[in-house]
Amino acid sequence: MKHILKAIPVGVLSALAVLLVAYFSLDADPLGDTNLMLFPGSDKVGHFLLYLGTAMVFILDYAKFKLPHHTKLNMELMYTCCAMVLGLIMEVGQLVLSNGRTYDMLDVVANCLGAATGFGYMRLWGLHRFRRTMLHSGHHHHRHRRHRS
Repeated sequence: MKHILKAIPVGVLSALAVLLVAYFSLDADPLGDTNLMLFPGSDKVGHFLLYLGTAMVFILDYAKFKLPHHTKLNMELMYTCCAMVLGLIMEVGQLVLSNGRTYDMLDVVANCLGAATGFGYMRLWGLHRFRRTMLHSGHHHHRHRRHRS
């Protein structure tokens, strides 16, 4: 997995995330004829998860760009805001396009909450794991100290 992550150029995953978001947001019927209303508001869970992943990918791309250095909080917040603005733009796009999709303010809220949760996850746990994976080999070198008696 580490080799695959290293081989993908910075920005490619973010571009793919934007394309995926655009497809799911602007296509008239992105899931085909399936009607996946599992429970009331389940589409909001989809929005939340999509933007959680988008913010995480944006931050990971930035972290990869910064390696071996640490990321900066203000830049992580900026990329999170980019994911939130993308969500707003996609909802406005649904309002402008007459493709059967409708603008929903609760979708914008779900998008923003997802992006903020992605930021929190990356900040608290994900970036540390990513850096450890990218910078350290799978072999651990232990140094043994001699104890004097």
